[in-house]
Amino acid sequence: MNLGLTLTQSALKWPDKTALVFEGRRWSYKQWNLAVNRAANAFAAHGISRGDRVAFLTWNLPEQVTAFYGLLKIGGVPVPINYRLAANEIKYIVDNCAARLLVFEEALRAPVMVIKDDLQSVERLIYIGGTPEGSESPFSDFVAAASDREPAVGADLDDPAFIMYTSGTTGLPKGVVRTHQAELFGAMTVALECDFQHDDSILNNKPLFHIAQLQLQFIPFVLLGATNVMTRGFDIDETLGLVESEALSVLHGVPTQMVMLAQADLSRFDLSSLRCGFYGGQTLADDITRTCMALFPKAFLNIYGFTEGLTATACDYRRHPDKLGSVGQAAVNMEVRVVRMGATSAEDIADVGADGELITRGPSIMKEYFRLPDRTALALRDGWYWSGDAALRDDGGFITVKGRIDHTIKTGGENVHPAEVENLLFDHPAIADVAVVGLPSTKWGQVVCAAVIAKDPGLSAATLDRFCRDSPDLARFKRPRHYYFVDEIPANSTGKVERGKLQEKLTGMLGGPLD
Repeated sequence: MNLGLTLTQSALKWPDKTALVFEGRRWSYKQWNLAVNRAANAFAAHGISRGDRVAFLTWNLPEQVTAFYGLLKIGGVPVPINYRLAANEIKYIVDNCAARLLVFEEALRAPVMVIKDDLQSVERLIYIGGTPEGSESPFSDFVAAASDREPAVGADLDDPAFIMYTSGTTGLPKGVVRTHQAELFGAMTVALECDFQHDDSILNNKPLFHIAQLQLQFIPFVLLGATNVMTRGFDIDETLGLVESEALSVLHGVPTQMVMLAQADLSRFDLSSLRCGFYGGQTLADDITRTCMALFPKAFLNIYGFTEGLTATACDYRRHPDKLGSVGQAAVNMEVRVVRMGATSAEDIADVGADGELITRGPSIMKEYFRLPDRTALALRDGWYWSGDAALRDDGGFITVKGRIDHTIKTGGENVHPAEVENLLFDHPAIADVAVVGLPSTKWGQVVCAAVIAKDPGLSAATLDRFCRDSPDLARFKRPRHYYFVDEIPANSTGKVERGKLQEKLTGMLGGPLD
């Protein structure tokens, strides 16, 4: 059994069920499976076999997922790459994973042309759409002569299914090796937590080079024989229009998209088909969460996890309206602990309500970081994945994530987690977005500072300082000492604040340490 065979099974069980929808085109499971088989046999004819890597640089496309599942069937290893990266960043990943082929599309031709002659391992460029220029092979020609018969199974459960390079917020990306078994368990976990059904349809409007889009949505829906609707990217009006026209029942978003959804004019669309919504990345402001709870009548969940471990915890806020801000309890098939800060043993468990590091274990944990044994050994210890996230648990086992441990602000001998300050500031009605970082101080080491995007141009630092001082939820030493009103807060493509870049930006505005 492998991940590719979940498509084979769905095509046998539900051949006429709609599998894919993209820009007005539709494929049944039978049609798509035959196309996937042609891709699998074409890759095999080129010599791609068990363990060989194939890199992808495309927007969301039917050809992309067709090639992806074709490789899964024969044991090839897809490596999806973030198309927002610069040319040399793309080259780093292609070289690092030693990809034999690079599949790309017209819209992303420019960076490929910059690096193509210097790629270390790529034997052939395969091109989707448009007219090839030079030596690349059109994908349509590559698969044209291939058989649509089921290929020979080329992968076992413990073999790599794909390698997903972490977006990260600092440093070079690491290749997270995801096995077929881990992906199957991960798909079952999120399907059970969100109660996905065979008759569901979901919108894939975020890049498939991210684990949340691929593993929390696309893969479990193939497993269930449900319908994946795809778009090249995210647009709020297009999203709401497709909910209406395709009668979508499930919707996922990163926090920024959920905020846009909550603030949109929803009266223009018929959204009555929606039943389940879920998101991850960071918790939402309580008012945004409540708006979304009203929009999704059956379930609205925070799914907390990582590329290395998929879904670790889940919290359905409709079932637990008193737990807003929490990421919930351990998900199905997973164990979660909060150990003391600096702990070296998984048995050194933090007290209830005390800050610690979140660790998790279960069948969906990664196999390794590709060709990084030292980093793997640091992350996987005693059978647990050590997340590097600061968290605490209550007496019911509900987890609150404070943020990255290495983002902790150390001011005057006290530790402040950015998320606890941000969560309070998000409650202010004049704030559209906010991020908190520590900036260097000659007196305190660091001071808490907030970058604010204001809804009201009259919003002042004095108003926000009074808001924090008056709150019973934030200690005085944790309140920001400086506010910077900005037009944009740097974030990566999953919506996570790039705190290093924000610190550089604000420090540059200062010209030196704060007193």
